[in-house]
Amino acid sequence: MDVGINLDYKEYDENILKHLHNVQLMILKDFVDICEENNLDYCVHAGTALGAIRHNGFIPWDDDVDVIMFRKDYDKFLKIMDSKKSDKYELLTMNNDDYFFMFSKLSLKGTKFEEIWTTETAFDIGINIDIFVFDNIPNNKFKRFFYIKWCKYALKNLSFILMVITNDVYISKNKERLGKIIKLFFKIFHITPQWFKKRYRNTVLKYLNENCDSVYDINAETYTAVFSKDIFTPFKKVKFESIEVNVPNDYDSFLKSIYGDYMKLPPVEERSNHAHNFIDFGDY
Repeated sequence: MDVGINLDYKEYDENILKHLHNVQLMILKDFVDICEENNLDYCVHAGTALGAIRHNGFIPWDDDVDVIMFRKDYDKFLKIMDSKKSDKYELLTMNNDDYFFMFSKLSLKGTKFEEIWTTETAFDIGINIDIFVFDNIPNNKFKRFFYIKWCKYALKNLSFILMVITNDVYISKNKERLGKIIKLFFKIFHITPQWFKKRYRNTVLKYLNENCDSVYDINAETYTAVFSKDIFTPFKKVKFESIEVNVPNDYDSFLKSIYGDYMKLPPVEERSNHAHNFIDFGDY
């Protein structure tokens, strides 16, 4: 499938968006409860953090929820969810063979959230929240520069390769031709998605146990994603719709580094969401 079309914004029916927000809020609350029950650090991230501060809840046109965790808390969360065998949620992670994102999705079973690219994937995604992860980066500026360059290179190529060999998702006609050649090559030589994922994980975890002052969000595409650890803890509780969530202690520095003048509403033409194709709320 060629997904080269840029679909960054879609107007929602007001009632559908409100329904979606209510379901996402339920998922977020369940996530927060699990973290608090197990003493796991997290905070809302990106547009969800912006919404918490600027709107005390969802950005009015937004249609997703982002949270982020430090690597050790993130890995503990994955283990807890794996042991729970939840009837309510499916956790999509790098451990899923067909899944090609480097972050996780806590997906509500019995629902469906279909985006332009999901129609051709080998996995289904329900209404969900995105769970990102902060990894340690070295204090030495020389090592940091090359670590970030290598992580970005690895992420870009790994994501493309996994999209190709596990799903028929392509971002252009040229990429489709290249992808089919790569897919054939890997099939002949029995190279698996997990082989690539293991090497990627080894790359990003290189400094896991070192005393690092800063962390890095490898999945960030539109901003410099290096943050001092000092700005996060102790986290602050703020209102998000009808619940409370964690934000970085210095949320002002955090949001300015991502959005600049974050309290200023963007013009309509600069607003974005996930441009869904289809939503099935199931019994929710």
